[in-house]
This record gives sequence, structure tokens and C-alpha cells, in this order.
Amino acid sequence: MSTINTQSYFPAGTSAGTSSASTTNKTTSTSASSSIASGHSNSAIAEFLEYQKMTPEEKLRDAILKKLDLTEEDLAALSPEERAKVEEKIKEMIKQEIENNMAKKGVLVDMTA
Repeated sequence: MSTINTQSYFPAGTSAGTSSASTTNKTTSTSASSSIASGHSNSAIAEFLEYQKMTPEEKLRDAILKKLDLTEEDLAALSPEERAKVEEKIKEMIKQEIENNMAKKGVLVDMTA
């Protein structure tokens, strides 16, 4: 049988007992930090996944609402007349965005139809 030299497995001046204690402390603080970070990252991941489920039209509408500093909830809370005005503005902004993007890509679109 051969003997294992434990000195080669641990840095000079430490032993197996002190090394594992410091490892335990590092693991505890790391796991605490991970759980705090994962709480934030879980919500960010959920938001990202919700955004990815949106159609291109919904993403464009969402971007336009953000430009107008509105949410769907804000829009729903408006009076019917106010909402109609905002919806018309959104419709025009979407049309303009589509025309601009098509022109950048070199696509001709007849918007008169």
C-alpha cells in the first residue's frame, strides 16, 4: 500500500480541517448571494420569456406605448374618446415605423390599399 501525502493537497500552512472550514464559509456566502441574485434574475428571465412570446406586432405596439409613456393598463383606464385618440396615434406610429423599416430594407410597399 502506498501512503498519500496530504501536504501536497493543501496549501502550505493549512491543514484539511482549516481548509474545509474556510470552504464552508465561502460556500455559505456564495449560496446566499446566489439566492438573492436568482430572485432578480428569475423575474428578468420571466419578463424576457413573456416578451419573446409576443408577436412582432405586439412588440411594436409595446415599444410605441413606451415611447408614449403608457402601458396597456393606462390605456384601458382612459375615457373612450381619449383612448380612441391614443389608438389612432398608435396606428399612425405603427404605419410610420413599418414604412421606415421597409424603406431601410429596400422593400417597396403600396400603403394605399
